[in-house]
Amino acid sequence: MMDLILCIICTGGIFLIFRFFKSLGINTPMAIVVNYAVAGGLGWTLAGGVDAMARAASAPWFPTTAIMGAGFLFLFNMIAYCTRELGVATTSLSAKLSLIIPSAVFMITDSTDVLTTDKAIAFSLAIVAIILCSAGKRPNLTNKWILAIPGMIFLGSGSIDLIFGLFSDAEPLIFTSVPFTVAFLMGVVIRISPKFRYRLTAKDLLGGLVLGVVNFGSLYYLLGAFENSGLDKSAVVPSLNIGVITFSTIAAFLLFKEKPSARTSLGLTLGLISISIFLLFSPNL
Repeated sequence: MMDLILCIICTGGIFLIFRFFKSLGINTPMAIVVNYAVAGGLGWTLAGGVDAMARAASAPWFPTTAIMGAGFLFLFNMIAYCTRELGVATTSLSAKLSLIIPSAVFMITDSTDVLTTDKAIAFSLAIVAIILCSAGKRPNLTNKWILAIPGMIFLGSGSIDLIFGLFSDAEPLIFTSVPFTVAFLMGVVIRISPKFRYRLTAKDLLGGLVLGVVNFGSLYYLLGAFENSGLDKSAVVPSLNIGVITFSTIAAFLLFKEKPSARTSLGLTLGLISISIFLLFSPNL
């Protein structure tokens, strides 16, 4: 159970760190590149170094995880932007409710997993919750597309979770290290361009270091939660998501006085109810 608790803290901590970046004046794109270098380095070190890299290159899932690395870079930048503009609660909810994507796909492809009434209710509440939370805070109207960002995070996070589910039999540390590394290399290439080039400051380096350790921890302790929490695997992700949403919202209120609006509060409530339904009516519990 300790692994699950640490995973909740690390995953929720990612959203809070992005919020701190704004107040500390840290260049988020540069810190994200450093973050992936740190997370990838930790992963390869724990996986066995050069030998692990050789095994990854010959694995059948290598092309898929390499492509996923590009998604990591794009998604992380979207999360950072959404956290800054729409708040921690909205961003974390959009990311965590994405569990309905792999759940829906697995129900379609697995004949033993049927769409029950309680699951249909949970899916419907999740969609309503995202809409309410996205509109819960009036954004800067100079950017009319800002309310689409939570939806993009929802789709991106769900797709990544789906890929992890499809290749759950792969070596976990190696599987997660590949997209971290690809995201880092892509980030470096992008930052070479004069248009996107920034001077790397000590603050950016330190911020990326902290973010990288926490980012790696969110996946590392997730692996431990699946193995050591005492819960069925089907219950780990809903339990994690409930914890992350609750932790992020409470921490944002305590640290940043980020009080949810009435509409956002309703969305959060519906979101928690939705995820609770997935948990309470899981046949494996």
